[in-house]
Amino acid sequence: MEIILKNVGYRYKNKKLLDKINLKIGSEKITGITGDNKTLLIELIDALTMASTGEIKVGGKEVNKENLISIRKTVCLIHQKPMEQFFTTNVKEEMEFLIGRLDYKSKNIQKKMHDSLLIVGLSEDYLEKEIYKLSSGEQKLIQVAISLLYNPSVIIFDEPFVDLDYTNKKKMIRLIHLLKERYKKTILIASNDNNMLYQLTDDLVVLKGNHVIAADKTEKIYEDVKFLEYNDIEIPEIVQFTYKAKQKKVKLGYHKDIRDLIKDVYKHV
Repeated sequence: MEIILKNVGYRYKNKKLLDKINLKIGSEKITGITGDNKTLLIELIDALTMASTGEIKVGGKEVNKENLISIRKTVCLIHQKPMEQFFTTNVKEEMEFLIGRLDYKSKNIQKKMHDSLLIVGLSEDYLEKEIYKLSSGEQKLIQVAISLLYNPSVIIFDEPFVDLDYTNKKKMIRLIHLLKERYKKTILIASNDNNMLYQLTDDLVVLKGNHVIAADKTEKIYEDVKFLEYNDIEIPEIVQFTYKAKQKKVKLGYHKDIRDLIKDVYKHV
């Protein structure tokens, strides 16, 4: 589902935090958002915060107070800190709470609950678990499972890899790919983890101050090392390695996947 922002601005206490934001976010893609006020931008798309100026449309429907329930069913924001998003202490109760809150109607709610858990890799036993007893990785997965109950077209992640160990990061990466490729979701990831964004996203939006300074294919932005250095943006490690090799006249190409880079190294070094 395409997302379009036209001249969007947000002002707080006479200070412009975002100004004249114009973006077209592609449908069924993984788009990274990084830099200043990235969380504010995704909150505007989710209608958690309303823009001061301009227009935001999700799938052709304008984001405003009149369409709030409809937007809530279309767009889901997965917060950085899971426990701040939960209203109850039990997984099943949390799912039932959301269903009631959004006036969601389904002939088989129990099956929807089970299916949502299975998609994120959790068994139906989790319905009876207490949320606060789960690991941070499990809580993140529960957040996504709950969002899938009403089948949103757009899923937004705010710093999804914070507090996750290596194993759970891998699980989250696989899940995000699954949501895009099998379930055709439009995914937004707000993060300053440039290594992860380079590896995972199709497109990238870079914010600096209150403006967008770049919006393009992820590779095009992250592989422009001079642009990154000029704007004080951390260079992804795999890009840094290749860039330095190129400076030494080693014929390497840029690769998102470390395995492809290793193959290239063996071929040319």
